[in-house]
Amino acid sequence: MAKLTIDEIKAIIQLGTPDWVRVARKQFNKLNVHINGIGTAEYLSHINGHENERQFQLRKDLATSNKFVFENLLRPVDKVFSANGGSTIVKTKSETSQKLLASKLSNVTNGFSVKKWIENIQSNKYYSDPSGIVFFEWSEGETYPTLKNIHCVRNYKSNGRLLDWVLFEPEKRVDESGVEKPGEYYRLVDDSYDYIIHVIDKDIRIIEDETFDNPWPKVPAIINSNVYDPTLTYHISPVDSVMDLADHYLRTTSVKNIYEFLHGYPIFWAYVEPCRRCDGTGLYNGNVCDICNGDGHTFTKDVSDIIKLKPPKSGDDPKIAPDVAGYIQPDLETWGEQRTELDWIWGLMHFTMWGTARQDKADNETATAAFIDVQPVNDRLNKFADAYEQTEQLMTDIIGFFYIRDNYQGSSVNYGRRFLVEPPDVIWKKYESAKEKGSPKISLDYLLTQFYQSEFKDDKENMIIAQKGIMIEPFIHKTDEQINLLPVNPEDKLAKFYFNEFWRTLKTQDIILKDTEQIKKDFESYLKTKKLENGQEAQ
Repeated sequence: MAKLTIDEIKAIIQLGTPDWVRVARKQFNKLNVHINGIGTAEYLSHINGHENERQFQLRKDLATSNKFVFENLLRPVDKVFSANGGSTIVKTKSETSQKLLASKLSNVTNGFSVKKWIENIQSNKYYSDPSGIVFFEWSEGETYPTLKNIHCVRNYKSNGRLLDWVLFEPEKRVDESGVEKPGEYYRLVDDSYDYIIHVIDKDIRIIEDETFDNPWPKVPAIINSNVYDPTLTYHISPVDSVMDLADHYLRTTSVKNIYEFLHGYPIFWAYVEPCRRCDGTGLYNGNVCDICNGDGHTFTKDVSDIIKLKPPKSGDDPKIAPDVAGYIQPDLETWGEQRTELDWIWGLMHFTMWGTARQDKADNETATAAFIDVQPVNDRLNKFADAYEQTEQLMTDIIGFFYIRDNYQGSSVNYGRRFLVEPPDVIWKKYESAKEKGSPKISLDYLLTQFYQSEFKDDKENMIIAQKGIMIEPFIHKTDEQINLLPVNPEDKLAKFYFNEFWRTLKTQDIILKDTEQIKKDFESYLKTKKLENGQEAQ
């Protein structure tokens, strides 16, 4: 879209806040409560007919936010940023431009690269502020991304995830003496200019001294979410489908907290005894008894105290010993049902989000939760990867054009899609099962590689060592005993038998720094030495 006309600018400002922005703000407030735990107590509503004002206030005071719920619900998304594979290609016309841009992309703000900024900062807004925007500010030859939530935005016209123009909420200004100036000041950005507009009643005037050329050929902004609501009027969160369940979970948790607070403590009871100081009168030497404070009896017992009971005079008299004191336990069944309800709601949220359930396994050695069906999880993770991939490419293009202008030739961003959702022990069992069934070597290689990628996902050195081992070890999926029984060439058998011994002679850095072919040659030399030794021993 080209530069806005003055009449178009006036029309945008006079329109005020459109309905879709009001809806998006309500959505943001609700998402912020559940995902970030902000405003939880204020969000709770009075349950009419079931609690009084005092109980309602107590429920708000004791409220536990849903922040931990969504932290766990969205944990699989971490796999998008740790997945193996993927590539980022940035094209420029010169090596100098390439180096300049690489340095800018590696530190867009606060030491974050573009991808790390998306992972650590923007991803939260994808969930909680879907209609908010990533907006690039610029000053003194530098640009950096900022987050403008939907409450900061008065209106914008979207074009996919990009904008034709954006109008921010107005601000008031004061003069040098601190007196508030009349009217309001709006900031509006289109493809050509970054305007400051002064509005007093119906008088709308562009402040030329504070209006600058837009250094980009488009509005430097990206909408946080790539998901539209069904009416295509605003963007929604990828967790939108579980919001009603989140309300249910929060309400149930708040009621359970009240039950725990009011009824979760056992109540002590005991038969009262006359105070030993005042003999139950409440007075001692004409003054209030300092032991029982005038009550005439006391519940506080010293370890040397003895409760003296008179023996029953007849068979009809009750025998209360040893039940002279005890505890009244709260109704644990209600408490248990509330926890069961929370587990049920969590299960629905998880299944709605990921299309499968988790199967927990716990024993003395491990405690692992695995998805029953991995495919729907991978399908959903692909959608998250699509969104973040697009965000990174759009951010890269904005940064690239700002710093090197016509020398910038575009980018290609592709995230890895090997998400490794399953934990290592689950993948290992699949591998062992596949070996027993005689699966093809290519399938076994794939499963073994997956196992090591999951096992060493945060340990690059051991990952490299494991991958090279897979490529070099003879008959990797067979044991020495199995090879010994097979009709295999004696030299190949010898290679299998001595591989582990050879591998232990290598230093970690040798394996990492040498390429696979060089290590294979070292192994061949090692085998020649062993053959010679075997020949000498035979003589």
